[in-house]
Amino acid sequence: MNHWIIWAVRVSLWLPASALRTGVRRWYVSGRWIEGLIFVLLAAFSVAMFYPFLWLIFSSFKTGADIVRIPVTLLPQEWTLSAYQLVMDPNRANLPRAYLNSILVTVGTVATVLFTSSLGGFVFARLNFPGRQLLFYFILSTTMVPFLTLLIPLYIVIRELNLLNTLWGLWVPAIFSSFGIFLCRQFIYGIPADLYDAAKIDGSGDFAIYRNIILPLSKPVLSVLAIFNFLGTFNAYLWPLVVLRANTMRTLVVGLATVQSEFNINYGVVMAGSVLNKLNK
Repeated sequence: MNHWIIWAVRVSLWLPASALRTGVRRWYVSGRWIEGLIFVLLAAFSVAMFYPFLWLIFSSFKTGADIVRIPVTLLPQEWTLSAYQLVMDPNRANLPRAYLNSILVTVGTVATVLFTSSLGGFVFARLNFPGRQLLFYFILSTTMVPFLTLLIPLYIVIRELNLLNTLWGLWVPAIFSSFGIFLCRQFIYGIPADLYDAAKIDGSGDFAIYRNIILPLSKPVLSVLAIFNFLGTFNAYLWPLVVLRANTMRTLVVGLATVQSEFNINYGVVMAGSVLNKLNK
């Protein structure tokens, strides 16, 4: 900061007073000072928001005593990889396996939800059959049912299907998304019906129209749905905690929670696990 003050003083001494006043007046009248002020405020806000993330990364390389040291420091006093060695140990935290489980479940869920939601949205938007509106309203009404009310019945169904403690137990209940069907239906309604009618005149079947016309035009809504579903599935905690028991079947979020309880809140391990969790964001 001092060198900026010295520079400003030198410029003020070098420039004539009238020229300096004229330049400042033009800069003020032009309104560019508002842009400069906004830029400074946004830069300060960005640094304030990014600092905790930097502290998280550097804290994963600290010792436990260094993390809780007062005053708080950004860089470690002593660099160590002990936290990462612990979370990578297959006999301890085994977070790499948990990370793989989360990726498998998330990718499978997103792929099936995109297919079922886009197909369901096409059916309710373009096909006419008895009870279409009633069935759509029924599906839409399920979005108002809290998940906690379905937890026990869903657990019983998964138990009867012998899917407990398997990744299939996480994937099967998430195949269909009432919100996804609603979102795709509303988007497909905006696609001109003339395209559907022209394809029918050319002899295309409904599934061919869905594959060749509706899907390519639905990329924007499918991208949004994929982002929502990916984040929701990857960060899910309650249902994986209920279904999964074996250490090798845990997802990353459940694994991180287990690390906090099994290691008596080893802050270094929690920081290292959190860094691994952020890699998918």
